[in-house]
Amino acid sequence: MMRWMKRLILLWAGWRLLGPEPQLKPAEAQEHPLRLPGRSVFVGDNEFFVREAGNPVAPPLVLVHGWGDHGLVVWWKLIGRLAKNYRVIVPDGRNTGKSDLLRARYEIADLADDLAGIMTALGIDQASVAGYSMGGLAALELAHRHPQRVDKLILAGTSAGPARSAAERFVGGGVIVLARAFDRLSRSEGTRARTAYLANVGAVLPRHLRWAYWQFQNRDPDLYWLAGAAVNRFDARPWIGKLEQPALVIINTEDQLMFPEIQYELASLLRDPEVVELVGARHEAPLTHAGHMIRAIEAFLGRDRGEIRPI
Repeated sequence: MMRWMKRLILLWAGWRLLGPEPQLKPAEAQEHPLRLPGRSVFVGDNEFFVREAGNPVAPPLVLVHGWGDHGLVVWWKLIGRLAKNYRVIVPDGRNTGKSDLLRARYEIADLADDLAGIMTALGIDQASVAGYSMGGLAALELAHRHPQRVDKLILAGTSAGPARSAAERFVGGGVIVLARAFDRLSRSEGTRARTAYLANVGAVLPRHLRWAYWQFQNRDPDLYWLAGAAVNRFDARPWIGKLEQPALVIINTEDQLMFPEIQYELASLLRDPEVVELVGARHEAPLTHAGHMIRAIEAFLGRDRGEIRPI
């Protein structure tokens, strides 16, 4: 049995090394989900791609995407509605989308400095900032390092730091190394699995499958797992209680990646945040619960802080 398993693994590895890249062939006509053009800005010598929507003189709202995705992948279902009342700014972070690929280790603090630089390049002194997943870590760090730049803080599907101990960070680091090794050999299996899962739960519509597949497949394995290592090292717990910006925490109660308990912990560490629970939501909430997120964000930005409200 083991002999046949080894042969199958070698055959698969040879096929992935020597064969063509697998393609997705959807059954129906395909289209782009949101044709929103953008432009690039420079932060130092690094170039970042930024999309904008809404009235340029409306209050600015920066939407920060999560790990491995670019801005449009995470936020496309929310942009149009939020743009009715806000100047919505959606940057692609370093190593994602159409922004520069910077092949060096970095920390979440560097992402925060990137965001501050992007705001400066766009002529924005202060904005409300919404971060999802890894983007929430960057938004937290922005509020910590550049407090004058953040008016209100929206943290969704995120935490104060995924790992709570040195042991958890050590295990997480080992998983990242192994996953990177597999991805270097072939990322197609992971891309197909993710695309199929999102289609199955209704997060990606059949007519957007090819677009979604290409976005996931285009990731660079080394840069993708560099981001994971930065997430693994991040810990805002020593200083998060000192943040003074009004905050909204949106919690996915069934999140399979940012577990609900660390999202609730985030809310408990902030100073008097407003908390909204997306009951039944998993980590793909911006795609499956976009309407709920829009209502929570608009309500928070339009009023003072309140109390925990399930949705």
